[in-house]
Amino acid sequence: MDFTIISPKEVTEKVLRKESFFILDVRNKDAFSDWKIEGSRVEHLNVPYFDLIDGVDKIAGQVPKDQDVLVVCAKQGSSEMVAQHLVDAGYERVFALEGGMKAWSEFLHPVKIGDLKEGGSIYQFVRMGKGCLSYFIETDGEAIVVDPARTVDAYIDFAKERNVTIKHVVDTHL
Repeated sequence: MDFTIISPKEVTEKVLRKESFFILDVRNKDAFSDWKIEGSRVEHLNVPYFDLIDGVDKIAGQVPKDQDVLVVCAKQGSSEMVAQHLVDAGYERVFALEGGMKAWSEFLHPVKIGDLKEGGSIYQFVRMGKGCLSYFIETDGEAIVVDPARTVDAYIDFAKERNVTIKHVVDTHL
């Protein structure tokens, strides 16, 4: 394997740093038109996986060789096959999204947005793939999570990293 598996976190960092990269999205056209990875310097080409089973010759002129190419699919498997086709066709900067768009849709990126007067911090968790926001407020070794996503591992892991205990969860969307 000559391509690299890249995590949703790494893709998020590229988007936030406004790095230029090209995405070859191999999901069906309707899935692509519903939502995709977006960024100010991200270019896309959507060609369904089934059209690339025998190789990438027919799209070679549409995929740049001089920049990073990220191949994405629904869950990872199809993007690995297409990424390997790209490598076999002479592409050198090829990546496949770990966990596919499913993982992208669930990834939460914490951003510190403020400090509390009496000590503590407020973090906004950005769900990059869906544009949803939640909050993690911590003080005195305790935290509250506001409007959590349904996948909670990011909050639990973040609390462990910060050495705080999540004491409360509030959902304002009910």
